[in-house]
Amino acid sequence: MIDKVIIKNYKSIEYLDLSLNDTMNILVGNNEQGKSTILEAVNMALTGTLNKRSLHNELTPFL
Repeated sequence: MIDKVIIKNYKSIEYLDLSLNDTMNILVGNNEQGKSTILEAVNMALTGTLNKRSLHNELTPFL
């Protein structure tokens, strides 16, 4: 279970410290507010992939 998500300097997110509920969590916001970016960062941390490619192939100074 994931209790907390901390994202620093990833795409449009400078800093995010998000505590999660143990049953259900819903991300709500207007377009272009970073909801998909949060999910992408969590997926990247859990799988080591970005856009279905290994992070070793995708590393740039912007990640």
